[in-house]
Amino acid sequence: MKYKVVKGCVIKGAGHQPGAVVELDSDLAGQLMGIGRIMPCDESEVENRSVGLEGSSEEPAKRRGRPKKVEEPVEHPVEEAPEE
Repeated sequence: MKYKVVKGCVIKGAGHQPGAVVELDSDLAGQLMGIGRIMPCDESEVENRSVGLEGSSEEPAKRRGRPKKVEEPVEHPVEEAPEE
């Protein structure tokens, strides 16, 4: 059975870092689980979670945004020249 290393340790003469997956017999695994060095590893199927990339099965989410700004023309008062 496969187990995931929780704390760095030496198993059967080889060093293993946290996160490594090793296959062990039940006796050794029981001892290492007892001292908290390993835990059973889930071998679940990896799911493609990418959205909108090549090879993804889903469409990208529609983005909501602010409406575009519409600039209104500014009316300036026209000054009339004084009559002479």
